[in-house]
Amino acid sequence: MSIAINEIQEMFLEESREILQNLETDIIQLEGNFNKELFDNIFRYVHTLKGSSGIAGFNNLYEFSHQLENLMDLVRSEVVKVDEKIIDLLLECLDWFKSMIFGSDSDKKTAEGNKQNLLNVIFEIIQKSIVSDSGKKNLKSAPSAQSGSDRLKYYRIKTVFREDIYEFGIDPLSIIEDLSKNGRIVKRKVNKSKLPDFSKINPEKCYISWEMIFETELNYDRISEIFLFVNDDNSIEISDITEKYLGRDVSSERKIGEILVDKGIISEEEMENVVLEQQKLNSKIGDIILEKGLASKEDVNNALQEQTAVRSRIENSTVRVDTGKLDSLLNLLGEIVINQSSINRIAEELDDEVVFKLKNSLHGLDRTTREFQEQIMSIRMVQIGATFEQFRRFVRDSAKESGKEINFVIEGKETELDKTVIEKISDPLKHMIRNSIDHGIETAEDRIASGKSPTGNLTLRAYHQEGNVFIEVKDDGHGLNTVKIRKKAVSLGLISEDEEVSESRLLNFIFNPGFSTADQIGALSGRGVGMDVVRTNIEALRGSIEIFSKSGEGTTIRIKLPLTLAIIEGMLVKVGVSIYIIPLLSIIESIQPKEESVKTIEGKGEVVMVRGEYVPLVRVYDFFGINSKYQNPWEGLIVVVESGEERIGLLVDELLGQQQIVIKNLYHDIATSRAISGAAILGNGNVSLIIDIHGLTSEYRH
Repeated sequence: MSIAINEIQEMFLEESREILQNLETDIIQLEGNFNKELFDNIFRYVHTLKGSSGIAGFNNLYEFSHQLENLMDLVRSEVVKVDEKIIDLLLECLDWFKSMIFGSDSDKKTAEGNKQNLLNVIFEIIQKSIVSDSGKKNLKSAPSAQSGSDRLKYYRIKTVFREDIYEFGIDPLSIIEDLSKNGRIVKRKVNKSKLPDFSKINPEKCYISWEMIFETELNYDRISEIFLFVNDDNSIEISDITEKYLGRDVSSERKIGEILVDKGIISEEEMENVVLEQQKLNSKIGDIILEKGLASKEDVNNALQEQTAVRSRIENSTVRVDTGKLDSLLNLLGEIVINQSSINRIAEELDDEVVFKLKNSLHGLDRTTREFQEQIMSIRMVQIGATFEQFRRFVRDSAKESGKEINFVIEGKETELDKTVIEKISDPLKHMIRNSIDHGIETAEDRIASGKSPTGNLTLRAYHQEGNVFIEVKDDGHGLNTVKIRKKAVSLGLISEDEEVSESRLLNFIFNPGFSTADQIGALSGRGVGMDVVRTNIEALRGSIEIFSKSGEGTTIRIKLPLTLAIIEGMLVKVGVSIYIIPLLSIIESIQPKEESVKTIEGKGEVVMVRGEYVPLVRVYDFFGINSKYQNPWEGLIVVVESGEERIGLLVDELLGQQQIVIKNLYHDIATSRAISGAAILGNGNVSLIIDIHGLTSEYRH
């Protein structure tokens, strides 16, 4: 059954999104550090894009990528050198693809208008390279109508000449010379098995045959023309092995021998003999090949690596799943957890003998449910590397725009995070990176004047710690000016002129709306917007943000995020008849204070002494406007929680225990307070609200 064209186009759109993202990452990495293997990857991405767009019926994309491929062929053949102009052109072409595939109608119209300008630049570079290279390389690498192809191809050529070929005025060596003028002999193997002893050699006879792998832009017919005069009377075999040679055939696992034969290192006849010997000796194919001297150790190792890579791609084949289906699966798991809690509650009401048996069964069910949950969560987990890599282009363009030299370093790309969290973290990170480039890192002249390298360093790092994910944006610029920050804070009425403020609190003022110490508004930042949005977005993800800075050495902004937004470990607390849930990761400890530990301090309200330090006291019943069992803190319990570097104590009536919580989102018209992040259904069917510690702290502070 044929696939409908709209399905093909949908497949193309899905595939091209990933291709364009990989293209952007590789092109940026190519700048200033040309790597042939990396460029081959770029070439393959463009080639795949060309083929897929043609199949999907996007002829405009196909024709454009075809012309771009011609230019890239010249780079691969070292006719054109990669410089800043080429990198800029590749990125502009990449933007053109993005606009044409994913842009709005307006974006597509603009891109279509810019198409010819890009093609003119491509044609100009190609034409100049052909003219300048014509005397050196015989135009063998230049794309042309005569070449009959638009990319490099690989052929296996086997030749067995008749012994009396010299009598017809033909020298096989001249054929090799003709081939060399039109491409490159990658591998060659000469068969000398028919060569007699030196005393019996007849110089007028041809005893040897040869096999080669030939790289060229010529098509099959043009290759055949080179053998036109010897094709009838001699054994000439020409096979197109481009796909196999480049290792693109990954539909099935390839054996080492097949790889070596495909690359022309050993012949099929030699491989057959090796297989026969292997069956007799029960030895490894690679060992026999090395023992017979048919291939070098390096050739065998390369074949092993290619085999491993193919096997890995087959074993790690993936299935694309709509995230909506994963969310539905997670909701079903939540229902299982709720019903399980309900059964546990019922079990408590039964007699001891029945309860013992039932609880044993429930213990096994709980273990299975937790494993089920871990598997679902692992499916939702995505490496953060792809998100980090998309900032390479942003850093490059921002650095050029601001006239600064910046070395961008990414660490911890393998760190995994819930897909939902990753989707929402991109914008906050962009704000932070923008500020580091604009406000943090100095110009090359200023850095040299202060004894630094002219190139600034910007590091984006992710790592796991204590059940959370930490993301850091670090620069080695001049650091934050605390004098300016204090002056601005005073002018905004955040602190008084003579108020003592810790450096930590002072630095955190930059997250206030409209707070900026920039002397002038720049193209990147300076309007006092951005960092307040960062904090709001991070706290919406139940995360926290803190900042560290040292004058002259740089600034680090650190984000702390939960691994997932779907399930948390929570502590159930009771206030009056209501049950609230406090995320376990926010809890430091719980205490029952003495009466003398509770004080009222002017300007700061109620505080409670905890391990020699006063922390603000929040009466949960008063905060949410409900009745409670205890009004005196020394009669109830204080749960000490942490938000960033700030600690507060929550007064509750009692602790009910720890439980795994499946979070249910609440509509804004139901929960208008930032102190509530969601709800959970308990085992008895009641709904319990989840306290957002960051939101509660923020509302209490104001």
